[in-house]
Amino acid sequence: MLDFYVPLWPWLAACFGVGAAMGALAPGKTRGKKPARWLIWLGLASIAGAAAIALGAVQGAISHHLEAALACFVSFMIGAGAAALIFQRTLAGHEAWALGLIPAALLWWGASEFTEPAYEAELQKRVAALAQTAGVDPSGMAPREVTAPPAVAANKEPNVVAPVPEASPTLVNAPAPASQPPAELDRAACQRALDAVQVSDPVAFREARATVNRRTALALDKAAEVIRQCPEATIEVRGHGDGGAEDDLLSRRRALAAVHYLRLEGVSGHKLVAIGCCEKAGEGRRPVAIEYIVR
Repeated sequence: MLDFYVPLWPWLAACFGVGAAMGALAPGKTRGKKPARWLIWLGLASIAGAAAIALGAVQGAISHHLEAALACFVSFMIGAGAAALIFQRTLAGHEAWALGLIPAALLWWGASEFTEPAYEAELQKRVAALAQTAGVDPSGMAPREVTAPPAVAANKEPNVVAPVPEASPTLVNAPAPASQPPAELDRAACQRALDAVQVSDPVAFREARATVNRRTALALDKAAEVIRQCPEATIEVRGHGDGGAEDDLLSRRRALAAVHYLRLEGVSGHKLVAIGCCEKAGEGRRPVAIEYIVR
């Protein structure tokens, strides 16, 4: 899917810039006329990686990281080659370009750390929306492969769709019953439902981080479904730290990140209060990053 590269373009542009700087500033001569060893080995590794992606040998997060690495390397090489031809009138200085691989690798790490999780969370939302339209279970689907409702309907996981009996001829043209909105929950029922979500789908952050990644977003989506059924309640979103010296700040940042995401998911009309109050759960308690208290 080409849209994978849309959020990566600033990082790819930066890799192109690093390559251009190396191509323009590197000496125009090299010790030999043959390609440098680093270029040969990285070229072969890139070909192997591209083949692995095309054949489906790697999947999931590894596939995404590898694809981003290949895109960064290609952008770096295009920038270096173009600048060398413009400023040096030769590609003979390519051996010195290897120094630019260090900042290029750092840019790839930044793209993997900050861009890919958000992209994966967005894809998961698309899958859920398309699956709801098609009336199937999205759990067995690969988000990168789903682009339209027909693709969702092609899911053949067992027990995805219950068999439907043939309709009676007299009922073929009967209008489908309107879907009923979810029943509203009182405060006690809302708290029980959120407690159940917290147990089945606990919110998790990376250590010392407060960034909503794909796993965090999926857990918050479950809580959002419950909160929408609690229109009269005030929900305290309590953040927990990791048990370190920065717990006060970290727990507050996590609570704010969770509230911000929930509001983006359409629960902005509810009273959501972010509270960074809690250190890491001690022994005998289930470790949590986000806790919901109904008021």
